[in-house]
Amino acid sequence: MGLHIRGLLSLQILLLTSCSAYKLDSAQASLRTSFASRNYSGSVALLDKMESARVYKNKDAVLLNLEQGTANHFAGNYHQSNRHFTRAEDHIDFLFSKSISRAIKSFINNDNTLDYNGEDYEDIYLNIFKALNYIHLDNLESALVEARRIAFKLTQLNIKYNGLAEALSKADTTGHASWEPGKTNVRNSAYGHYLATILYAKTNKPDDARIEYEKLLKAFEDQSSIYTFSPPERSRLQAITQPERYNVLVNCFSGRSLQKVQNDVRLYLDEADLYLKFSLPSLEMYETQVQKVEVVINDTLRKRVDLIEEMDIVARDVYRVKQPIIYARTMIRALLKATGTNALSRQLGKKDETLGSLSNLLGKIGQEVTEKADLRGWQTLPGKAYVTVLNLPPGQHNLTINYFSSGNRILFSESRLLEVTGRHSLELVESLYWN
Repeated sequence: MGLHIRGLLSLQILLLTSCSAYKLDSAQASLRTSFASRNYSGSVALLDKMESARVYKNKDAVLLNLEQGTANHFAGNYHQSNRHFTRAEDHIDFLFSKSISRAIKSFINNDNTLDYNGEDYEDIYLNIFKALNYIHLDNLESALVEARRIAFKLTQLNIKYNGLAEALSKADTTGHASWEPGKTNVRNSAYGHYLATILYAKTNKPDDARIEYEKLLKAFEDQSSIYTFSPPERSRLQAITQPERYNVLVNCFSGRSLQKVQNDVRLYLDEADLYLKFSLPSLEMYETQVQKVEVVINDTLRKRVDLIEEMDIVARDVYRVKQPIIYARTMIRALLKATGTNALSRQLGKKDETLGSLSNLLGKIGQEVTEKADLRGWQTLPGKAYVTVLNLPPGQHNLTINYFSSGNRILFSESRLLEVTGRHSLELVESLYWN
């Protein structure tokens, strides 16, 4: 009877753990709804409420700080936003130092039970938002540090996963998985180099600005599978190397980033009495209607805001490096659970046939309940980034940003009053159409 009770208690604990993951999925859906309403202060308040209610557990610290960073950014709380993004980045770095032991734990535990260590594209794009925050705060040197971090992180991707794959291959005693990481075509971020060029130019470092500009051009030339759209005209891009030609940066976002979805595969091997469930995450694109963005200055001058990076496309490609390792871990975990259940059931069945059958049933139910793909991810990350620069005289200006569909219909429009302080300053105007 004691074994019966322990088995049922174990199943109950597993059920509670699984419920916690589904509760977070529901909370993330609520956050998306709040963010789409454009009430960013309300999204900040919602996240604070979720944090107090412990919807986000300690293991979700990276995720919570990413969401709080974005919500505070668009709410205009730039200092608070950077604090959250810095916490997320520091925690990602800390968890990377534990990545091998963490990955080995996932041979047994569902990934949802482990600390969320952020996706690589999330780690890259948080630096974009930190750089934008610092520009708003008129701290261009710190913004430059953040822009340069993007390029560094991209160069580390292959090194990171080759080392992890080698360690996991040695730890895998089953011999049933291939631990070869995937490949990414992303080596440079045009968006990151665009910002770095502007920041070098505006901090009186023309040689560095020229180098970053050349890297920007190379990002488009060498990564045609990533940058499938027509890049901005060369003359428009070259203007950012000449700081006297602009004093306003217009930065617009449209669409949403990728959503993770769960794909379940179930196998029953009759002869071996093995029940296997694989819950595999994949990325689903969000199709935005936005095809063009423009800025109207003082109701007279119209200027196109150029698409500089499809962040969702970059994210999808970067995720491919990690995806084979996730799938291999999922397969090994399912196999170990199934063989463990069978071994225990046979052992118990020798003493009591009923007990052995119950153990077998509980094991199969446990697999079904606890095997869940890790669907955690940065919900408020936009999908596309558009940029341009303007040269405006000191004083007040009315800027209107319009988002157009493929039929040249205005989907969304917003206006704001901009105070330009001087010819050599750098004012940042941001806009987001998330739907």
